[in-house]
Amino acid sequence: MKAKLCFLLVVMGVCTASRCAQRTALPTELVQADTRPCSANPVLTYVPGKKVKKLKHPPAPEPVPTCIEIKGDPFGIQEFLQNLAREQAWRIAENHASEDMWSFVRYFNPEELNTYADTKVLIEPVKFANGKAVTTIRTTDLGANFVRVQISVHMHGEGKSMDPAWTQPATVWPLNSKGAFEKELVTALQTRYKPLD
Repeated sequence: MKAKLCFLLVVMGVCTASRCAQRTALPTELVQADTRPCSANPVLTYVPGKKVKKLKHPPAPEPVPTCIEIKGDPFGIQEFLQNLAREQAWRIAENHASEDMWSFVRYFNPEELNTYADTKVLIEPVKFANGKAVTTIRTTDLGANFVRVQISVHMHGEGKSMDPAWTQPATVWPLNSKGAFEKELVTALQTRYKPLD
């Protein structure tokens, strides 16, 4: 039951160094012989093919993804995580899978959104009706039977401003992840994933 209440990856918005470090750190009591901390953790970014006009106010840099290295094969790990989503009956859409990446959107009700995202950081009070986690999981074969798994989550909440004096017309707000969804995925990999020999 506890595993159902936690989980997934990349966050839109400002992320302080200490907050990102908290999100990417692995609980030491869960690290097993088949898993290890990442030896490198490059940020998953999109690199445009042509020159892009420099913005006056550029967006905040992407936070470092949650990362773990685990014994297994990239395809088996992707398959395990996709089966986990089916077992947990997550409401997902925009599901795209390839040999080394799986991206999807997981939808939340207001209670789930409050569990996985920091909904109290906005300037004004907002009553959220639902939310979503735009998630990317990338697997990289490192050789010696180890695979680097990077999990990136962007949280969004949809709702209405409750501020009577200064109501924003926006209905969708980017939110910071609490790291619970990411932790759920990492914990499942550490405790339930068994590579095929």
